[in-house]
Amino acid sequence: MIRLPTCGSRITNHFSRVLYMIPILRLVPVLLVGAMLAPSLVQAQQPAPRDTLRLDAAVQRALDDNRQARIARRETDIAENNVSLGNAGFLPTLSGQANYSQTRSNSEQVFLSGETQSTDGATSTQSGAGADLRWTVFDGLRPFATYDRLGAQRDRQAAATEEQVETLVADVIEGYYDVARQQQQLEVLRETVAISRERLRIVELRRDLGSASDLEVRQARVDLNADSTEALRQAVALTNAKNQLNQLLARPENASTRYAVAPAIEVDTSLQYTSTQQTALQESPALAQAREALQAVRAEQRELRADFFPTVDLTAGLSYSQLNAESGFVQENTSTEFTYGVSLTLDLFNGLNRWRRTQNAEVRATNARLAVEDVRSRLVTELTNAYERYQNRLRLVDLERQNLEAVRANVDVALEQFEQGTITSVELREVQEQFIQAESRLLTVRFEAKQAEVELLRLSGQLLDRY
Repeated sequence: MIRLPTCGSRITNHFSRVLYMIPILRLVPVLLVGAMLAPSLVQAQQPAPRDTLRLDAAVQRALDDNRQARIARRETDIAENNVSLGNAGFLPTLSGQANYSQTRSNSEQVFLSGETQSTDGATSTQSGAGADLRWTVFDGLRPFATYDRLGAQRDRQAAATEEQVETLVADVIEGYYDVARQQQQLEVLRETVAISRERLRIVELRRDLGSASDLEVRQARVDLNADSTEALRQAVALTNAKNQLNQLLARPENASTRYAVAPAIEVDTSLQYTSTQQTALQESPALAQAREALQAVRAEQRELRADFFPTVDLTAGLSYSQLNAESGFVQENTSTEFTYGVSLTLDLFNGLNRWRRTQNAEVRATNARLAVEDVRSRLVTELTNAYERYQNRLRLVDLERQNLEAVRANVDVALEQFEQGTITSVELREVQEQFIQAESRLLTVRFEAKQAEVELLRLSGQLLDRY
């Protein structure tokens, strides 16, 4: 872990030496030295914010509360529920029915003997109940193929959920370290403002004592305003980064941004391309989805081949009926029936639709195989590019670290020259700006190296194991 040194304490300490070494400033009270050192000392003595968010806590909260992650997990639950014997067609179907009816009739009957019989308002009641059982015991082994297809669809959805969750975790990690970067950048700029403010005070004092011009005072004030503007902009950037992180963590819309994160941006420098590629080809969620899609299409082909076989059904039924009548030849009738049997059905011709569906399934299987090859090729390409970016950023980190050390040495030399009066405060300002820019570049390349590391782990399916 690189701890970036701040230029504030260095420059203010050298400024204090300036007050004693420049003859015309020897009359300046010692209290001015304390005023110059106060900003950096106060900042250094400030305790860490009590509400410090850890990376592991942020990742866990996102996994638990993020809405997209919760939706993805429920989609996996739906796919899991679909994998059942009943949905595949292994189990029989049982249906029941019941009926009740009542009839009121008026009738007049004339018999051959000449007798007549009249009935007014005769009521007849009929009721019944029954149950039917049907079990397909053979239809070309379709249930086995259907069960395999449902299992492949479940595994594909599980891989899709894993990919979505890994993408979420990658976003949270990048968002977290973006807050860390913006947070450190704001500290650098705030310290720069404090230094520029003290520089303005010193130049104003030198002007009052006759050793500096109004031009130097105006230039110092312009520099202070520019530094203050950059600090204000950086504060907005930090707030925006925290708001983005809050959204990923599913915090309330009015959630506070008055929290800090761990400032260190630690990068794993031990990732190797060969082992990462091997892991990716085995564990990549994207590649797993393509493979499971191919398995689902192959199972669908087996389902369609079942259309060419006959269907054998076993049937059984039980019924009960009762009739009560006030007129007619039968006054009461009760019956109970039990039926059973077997049926065989064979579709002889359906307009060649079976052949059409079979051919389409073969085309889909070919497309699925091509998709697996395409995903594998794109995965290797993306992995190669990500690893090159990872190696490049690690080299840049080393270069920027060396550059920061060189600029720090320049600051020491420039401060010595400023004490001796061989350079002006404007020239010292240029060296100070170089130091700040070097710090900012190092922060940026370390963040980019972390991004490259996270992308490598995501592509290879190792991100959830690491975090």
